[in-house]
Amino acid sequence: PVTYIGLLFCALISFPAVAQIPIKWGTDYWQDYTNYDGSGFYNELVHKIFPEPEYVIDIHYYPWKRAVNNILQGTIDMTGAMYKTSELYHSNRPVIIDRVVMVSHVDDALKQDFLSDKLGAYRSGYEDMVFYPYLEEATMGLEVEDSHKGLNLLALKKIDFYVGADSLVQSALDERDDKSEYEITEIGSFELYWSFALNEHGLALKTKFDEQIEILRKQGVLARLYHKYDLTMPF
Repeated sequence: PVTYIGLLFCALISFPAVAQIPIKWGTDYWQDYTNYDGSGFYNELVHKIFPEPEYVIDIHYYPWKRAVNNILQGTIDMTGAMYKTSELYHSNRPVIIDRVVMVSHVDDALKQDFLSDKLGAYRSGYEDMVFYPYLEEATMGLEVEDSHKGLNLLALKKIDFYVGADSLVQSALDERDDKSEYEITEIGSFELYWSFALNEHGLALKTKFDEQIEILRKQGVLARLYHKYDLTMPF
């Protein structure tokens, strides 16, 4: 007679384990987006689109410039969020729409056209995204680690203004007691996309991303996630 153990063994060999798909995700640390403890908007979004156990996500934290270089070289599979470029695959829809803002002291509120003798700062790696494209009159910018460091320099009057993505600037300002001392001026806006290496694996991940994000949108899951982090859903 066939024993119970024998039946169990037959069942196990009849249904082999599903192969797991590895994903190497390279990213900078963005507060409330890619927190080190696994929380944040991007962390939640990625795990909803690429759920375990089908996918195994291996996250690596890099300075932003290095993350961009790594995905261009194909040493990581994906990163986010970026401008569209012909050198990568990108999600069909943007994942982030944000304002570009300039922060200065209320008693020295600055205008875009009068910055030639002023020193500004921006988050490292963002010079081509939020600084020089919008500030033609700015002759020099200073790289800083994040919005918190930029605002600290502004408070000490070591710089004249700070430029950054509104969501990150607001998050940093909300933690300051002197928030009312700063003037915020909108100087532009941008759309950013989830980005994938320009290879076969990257294309497969892009296809999955686009399919799954539509499912999440129709289910209302996506709207709830954007609302949780007080972000504007692009679609």
